[in-house]
Amino acid sequence: MSGLRCHLQRHGVVLVWLPVLLLFPLLNLSGEVLGAIGQAVLVLAVAAVAVALVVSGRVLVLLPVLVALILVAAMQGEGWQTVWGVLAIVSPAVLRGWRLLVAIVAATVGVAVSIAVIEGVGDAYLLSVGGILLSGITTTSFLRLIDAVEQLRRTREELARAAVAEERARMSRDLHDLLGHTLSVMVVKAEAVRRLAARDPEAAAAHAADIEEVGRAALADVRGAVDQMKTLSLAEELDGARRALDAAGIRTSVTAVPPEVPDIAGQALAWVVREGATNVLRHSGAASCRFELTEDGGEFRLAVVDDGVGGPANPTGAGERSGGLEGLRQRLLAVDGRLDVRPGVDGFRLEARVPAS
Repeated sequence: MSGLRCHLQRHGVVLVWLPVLLLFPLLNLSGEVLGAIGQAVLVLAVAAVAVALVVSGRVLVLLPVLVALILVAAMQGEGWQTVWGVLAIVSPAVLRGWRLLVAIVAATVGVAVSIAVIEGVGDAYLLSVGGILLSGITTTSFLRLIDAVEQLRRTREELARAAVAEERARMSRDLHDLLGHTLSVMVVKAEAVRRLAARDPEAAAAHAADIEEVGRAALADVRGAVDQMKTLSLAEELDGARRALDAAGIRTSVTAVPPEVPDIAGQALAWVVREGATNVLRHSGAASCRFELTEDGGEFRLAVVDDGVGGPANPTGAGERSGGLEGLRQRLLAVDGRLDVRPGVDGFRLEARVPAS
């Protein structure tokens, strides 16, 4: 069912031209009642088979039926030759390669012969024949463009998944190598401390100091690696911030209008929620705080507003691990977002904007 739906979404657009092509035969129905009814039924049959062919793709069964109906319809009289255009626009949706070329040539030859037999070669002869040929070529090009766009979309998704998997594998390798090296050094020095503790306390103390230094350096490296690997959930961060602020006695409200935020934008805004909640807890002295998430003009806007005294004393986050407003600006800049900080006499407003796409 999903394959049929995908096929219809890509190729069903050709059916838009059916009413236009079949309008001319309907305007040239026979003057007799029974004849007009028969011709109207013939037009409806051509339309029904064309739709069924595009929807189901059953070429071997329906394409010969469609060609037979078009042959009968094309010989009904003047104005009926546009039915060959149905074959020209339907064929690209169900045929490929040389079979498609044969179908378009057959439609062109069919309209050329039927017009010459019924109406004769007039001033509009080449225009009518060329119109059928052009409709087949144009429809083929349009449908192939749709297929190419779909293929590019799937390729982009595969490349994105592959890039994520590769980055995770790289980070895992780096973390493994980092811990393997530093832990090995710490084990060796711990063994030295155990051996020297009784007979050379000074040497043992020196090795212990080395262990402390290596441990601190390893902790900083691991923190940096974890920060790069960590992904946050915007919904979880909003809920966690609300619970944390409520526990601290700060009245908190969360207004989230967009039903769904893409992963990249959501992760960036999740960091804004975390940093904003941390600043409110540590620096604001606020009694109330609200988080406002809206979508406006093709971008998501997240505002953290409190009634406290203002922002952190050190907005650049110097000396902190990937933290502070400057670190937040860098995270938003990576996704073409921006940060606006507006301290005022009545409180503090932290606002981030991230493109929706």
